[in-house]
Amino acid sequence: MPLVFIPSLMRNMTENQDRVPIEGSTLRQVVDNLDARYPGIKDLIVQDGRVRPGLALAINGEVATTGLMAKVAEEAEVQILPAIGGG
Repeated sequence: MPLVFIPSLMRNMTENQDRVPIEGSTLRQVVDNLDARYPGIKDLIVQDGRVRPGLALAINGEVATTGLMAKVAEEAEVQILPAIGGG
C-alpha cells in the first residue's frame, strides 16, 4: 500500500501523523482515500480537479508531471510538496 508523507502544515488533519499508508493506484485515488480517512484534507491538495497551485505531488521522489492521473505502485512513497518561497 502506498505510503503518503504529510507536510507539517497539514498534519493537524492527520492526527499529527507525518506519514500514513493509503490505498490507491493513481494519485487521484490516493487523495480520495486520504480524504475518506481524514475529511477535508483533499480541499488542501486539490482545486478544480487539479493539484493546487503552490503544491506538487511526487512519487518516489519524482514530481508527477501527469497530475492526479499518475500511476502509483503498491509500495510507492507519495510526497505532498508545498512550494518553497524565497527571494
